[in-house]
Amino acid sequence: MTFRHLKIFVAVCECGGITKAAEALYMAQPAVSTTIAELEKYYKVVLFDRINQRLVITDIGKELYLKAKDILSGFEDFEAFANEGGSNPSVRIGCSLTLGKTVLPRFIKQMKCEIPTVIPTVIINRTAMIEKALECGDLDFGFVEGEITSPHLNAVTFGGDRIVAVCASDYDIADSVTLEELTRHPLLLRENGSASRNLFDSALASAHLTVKPMVESVSNQCLISAAIGGLGVSILPEGLISDVVRDGTLKVINVANTNFSRTHYLLIHKNKKLNSIQMQAYQMCSHL
Repeated sequence: MTFRHLKIFVAVCECGGITKAAEALYMAQPAVSTTIAELEKYYKVVLFDRINQRLVITDIGKELYLKAKDILSGFEDFEAFANEGGSNPSVRIGCSLTLGKTVLPRFIKQMKCEIPTVIPTVIINRTAMIEKALECGDLDFGFVEGEITSPHLNAVTFGGDRIVAVCASDYDIADSVTLEELTRHPLLLRENGSASRNLFDSALASAHLTVKPMVESVSNQCLISAAIGGLGVSILPEGLISDVVRDGTLKVINVANTNFSRTHYLLIHKNKKLNSIQMQAYQMCSHL
């Protein structure tokens, strides 16, 4: 088996079929089909089920896809480092939305000071999306907050923060409320699946409460603006709203007997092999 086999297998997985993979690779469709058949015969596995004239990846196919991505990513790192003679090493970093504002700037500044030759590439997205990118080998490591679900990643804690309930300074609400009292107000929340929303929903579930947000957004800044506009109460990371709380634009509401603390994690794939420059950046991140 060769890297060519792995590249074609990964292309079929990511394109969702033989035809699109062949187009993406500028190959004839029969050649792609033959390569997949060779892989299945050689390893005596079924990578795809053939259902209604389409390919559906099997469970073993999904596992091998992740391993193939990791192998190809490692080879690409090797080639890039060898071709550049090590003069322009790259580090691919993933970062969650909150830490993109509170942690990332000082990390990049420190990295440029201590490793001036490095070329950082950063993806800022939801924690779940950073997990997926790490699983697929598209990132070297990442730092996120919230619940980690992937069994393929190693997670090291390096700090934490909390989410808080905030509203406009003149919004009519007591300075301290119960969680149930909070739910009676219009809520401005992040979308389902975000780290902040997951933590808030977990607190609601523990109290046997449910809510329907008045505003739901993927943008923290939109929620901050909505809260400033007096539309209701938002649940946001404390580090993102510190400036507008300090100047009195927003006020923090104490939610009694509720723990909104979160842990920060440094994530890396269990099978990821870092080169010396990437390892230096990774260790630097672990001390943030």
